[in-house]
Amino acid sequence: MRPADRNRCRYSVALICLALIFCVSGVSALSAVYTVAENGTAYSAEIEVLQTEKYAFTEPGLLGEPVPVTVSDVSVFNEAGPVNFTEEGSSTIRFTEGNYTICYSAPLNSNEITVLLADTSNISVSLPEQYAVSNPLLGYVSSGGVANVSGNGTTILWEDARSAQVRYYDAFQEQALIIFGTFWIGIVVIFLVPYMIVRRKKE
Repeated sequence: MRPADRNRCRYSVALICLALIFCVSGVSALSAVYTVAENGTAYSAEIEVLQTEKYAFTEPGLLGEPVPVTVSDVSVFNEAGPVNFTEEGSSTIRFTEGNYTICYSAPLNSNEITVLLADTSNISVSLPEQYAVSNPLLGYVSSGGVANVSGNGTTILWEDARSAQVRYYDAFQEQALIIFGTFWIGIVVIFLVPYMIVRRKKE
């Protein structure tokens, strides 16, 4: 009868392991929320972290390496409210290990925001109504992002992602592209049509 008892024991252990897996997978995902300012020159962020004692404010460099970012209006919260933290240099903060929401603001040097996180999160980037991403010649949304347009602007969502990138544009940039494209189409027509007429006459 011992072999049967051993099989039952192994079966019970397997069930417990499966139960633990389902419990862990049922935990809600982290979130990272980025909101671009009305003038498009800065953004504010709210980042959730778990069992963390420090956080570095960075953005991806040319080769994907983390580059320190100068931030402002930094605050850290947990379920009880604001939490004290200490600064380590210009782009890192430290606090008691735990689960927190970190809020801050940072500048944007161009019409592009790039995010690289340490842990997978549900990432969202919100743009004011004067900006768009739908024109593929001007705008860009990295893989996995889904754009939702409403009267208040555009929100792009990624699920369980560590990185996200958005390039946005305004109405002036789109109109400039149309004018530029129309100009070059006109140039092509002006030179191509006479060439085709002369070629047909020679044939």
